[in-house]
Amino acid sequence: MDLPQDGRYFMRHVCQDSDELSTYGWTHHSVRDYGHQVLIDQGMTLATSFLKSKEDGSGYGGDWTVRIDVKKWSEEMLRSAHLFFYLADEEGNALSLSGDVLDIRENSLLAYGSRMDVGDWQLHLESVEMIWKSIILVSKTPHIHNLSDLVQESLGDQILRKFGRLQLPDTSDNSPNILVFQISARIPFKIDIPFLSGIGLKSSRVEERLKSLTGTSLTRELIEKQKEFDNKYEIWFNLTSKVDSESLVVGKAALGNMLGGIGYFYGQ
Repeated sequence: MDLPQDGRYFMRHVCQDSDELSTYGWTHHSVRDYGHQVLIDQGMTLATSFLKSKEDGSGYGGDWTVRIDVKKWSEEMLRSAHLFFYLADEEGNALSLSGDVLDIRENSLLAYGSRMDVGDWQLHLESVEMIWKSIILVSKTPHIHNLSDLVQESLGDQILRKFGRLQLPDTSDNSPNILVFQISARIPFKIDIPFLSGIGLKSSRVEERLKSLTGTSLTRELIEKQKEFDNKYEIWFNLTSKVDSESLVVGKAALGNMLGGIGYFYGQ
């Protein structure tokens, strides 16, 4: 969820044709372990990439990370942007906040918890830019199916308030299974959000795995995954010598969106 600025505030939670975004959609996608998408909205370019890995020491299902890269698309875009992302456990397991959740310089840990399938887990946030983060919504609800509506309605009337901790109506923050974070920074900025599973294992190698899923290590992995997609596309379709570069970009986006849709609805 993002909050671009063009002299006024509005909240973007989904991307639809009626929203009149200049661009949105996957440009590359491997179905299972990599994807890259670009959104251009109100003078802001928002690029997101995800990478899934199965490292030694990780729990069932492995680890994953998301990179969010925010840049200006036009000079009319104001200098700062606000992003929201929420973490939910549909089985109702409690989510715990890091004690230093507001201090990214001292501690990258955002939240942690435990599940039967992945074991103990941690969610981190890392960035080299100066960013401001806050936990703005803590809640417990069994109704995950309408979580998007719940979050959007709750934040809509409160978006202009000073950063702080807010709470959904008629809910308790005792053992919450929903956490919503706000990230604010001056454009351009880039953040990495890695998820580590199997933290409780003796061989969990947390620091090493965290390093591989952030910063320059993540940049290298994302570049390699993009090259893999491009190479496979050329092998499958052999179009480089047959069509122009713009047609190649459109074709890759069409394939990326199809694969991304399959991955989303299949649950992987």
